[in-house]
Amino acid sequence: MAKKTVKPEVLGGFIDILPREAIAQNALFSMISEAYEAFGFVPLDTPSMERVEVLTGGDDDFDKSIFVAKIVRGAEDRGSSDDFGEGESFGLRFDLTVPLARAFSAHSNDLPRPFKRYQIGKVFRGERQQKGRFREFYQCDFDIVGSDSTMADVEVIQVMEGVMTKLGFTEFVIRFNSRNILNGLAEVLGCGERSNEVFRIIDKLDKIGLDGVVTELQRKPDNEWDESALALSEEQADKVKAFLAIKPGDNDRTMSELKDFFKGQAGVCQKGIAELAYMIETLRAIGVDESHWSLDLSVARGLGYYTGPVFETVLTDKPELGSVFSGGRFDGLTNRFIPDSNIPAVGASVGLSRLMVAMKEKGLLPEKDNVTDVLVTVFPSAGQELLSAKTAKAIRDNGFNVELYYGQDNSLRAQFSYAAKRGIPYAVVIGPDEAKEGKLQLKDMNARNQEVLTMAEAIAKLKGSLGK
Repeated sequence: MAKKTVKPEVLGGFIDILPREAIAQNALFSMISEAYEAFGFVPLDTPSMERVEVLTGGDDDFDKSIFVAKIVRGAEDRGSSDDFGEGESFGLRFDLTVPLARAFSAHSNDLPRPFKRYQIGKVFRGERQQKGRFREFYQCDFDIVGSDSTMADVEVIQVMEGVMTKLGFTEFVIRFNSRNILNGLAEVLGCGERSNEVFRIIDKLDKIGLDGVVTELQRKPDNEWDESALALSEEQADKVKAFLAIKPGDNDRTMSELKDFFKGQAGVCQKGIAELAYMIETLRAIGVDESHWSLDLSVARGLGYYTGPVFETVLTDKPELGSVFSGGRFDGLTNRFIPDSNIPAVGASVGLSRLMVAMKEKGLLPEKDNVTDVLVTVFPSAGQELLSAKTAKAIRDNGFNVELYYGQDNSLRAQFSYAAKRGIPYAVVIGPDEAKEGKLQLKDMNARNQEVLTMAEAIAKLKGSLGK
């Protein structure tokens, strides 16, 4: 019986990453990793699959769409069983923070505090497919676990600035605020129990403007079952307007106006003011370029688990991309695994897709389809295959990426054409004449010239040209 032909079609919301984009992506990963490691962060890797209870925290109101997996056993294993996932559900991770919390809880006796980790890995979300948003994508996280020091929050800004600078960006600003300030606003409004809904609406300021924010805050219920409407009064809405009228730009002026807004108000707002004042003072003392950071009270970050400073990075010359690097403090990281542990944590995550769009437009990403430095040609009719293979190894042993030609058309013209089409900068020719002399021809594919050289001379030439 003929085997069924299967259409080579990718699942909706997933994509193949072909060599050109994969090479650029790997270069980006390398630069981000180096920037993280410059601050002492170490890599951590966790499984792509976790128990569903780990992912959801056993919360019946869990609001993310996740992929739940099952084992489809092959013919030889049908009817057999093992202890993998017996009696419980398991699924693909939707972020890297939950796996961090589980891993830290499981290995807390073996990990230092503070624990500074970074992770670059794929995450999976079963959300509706949209343009530019996929169900499988990379996240590049870094976090400091086990420190409640505001100095750790300051370091997050330093790391974010270091990453952006390393990637070649100059026009960007890291905007920051504190959830303690926002909680103070909720107290002033008298709606502390609905604070997350207030923050969610304020976080839309860039998208819907001040009038849109006020309209949403004052929206009355559509019916008796509508529990999302806040229905703020005119007086409450005016207080939100006054708060959002404190614009970013001059950090000292912003801080002064913030203190005036909360003048005479005790409670959590004063903790937030102290946090922000310390961060501004410390960033200046360290010497972090003030054009790259700004106190901005409109930064709310919609996620409910933030407990302190929150951060988001925008490209000032491409604000339409939105936040490209965001995060915040989320104390209580391990509470779902170790009740009442209240271990503090702070960190951020790169918006990889948005950054790659911007880097491509600015010419900051490598544009190549291969990683080969040298193509070594082959003369099979002259019995030169072994010599060519030895030559390829000798050049490779000197630190170059070397490819041996295996194409069906082994004419020299076809081999040069192969190198040119793939953008390989150099080709090596070893024919019978070169073999007798113990030399080789090194062809510069861009300059279209070639020289007869010894191996040592060729290596020196390649090092001078390719910088290896």
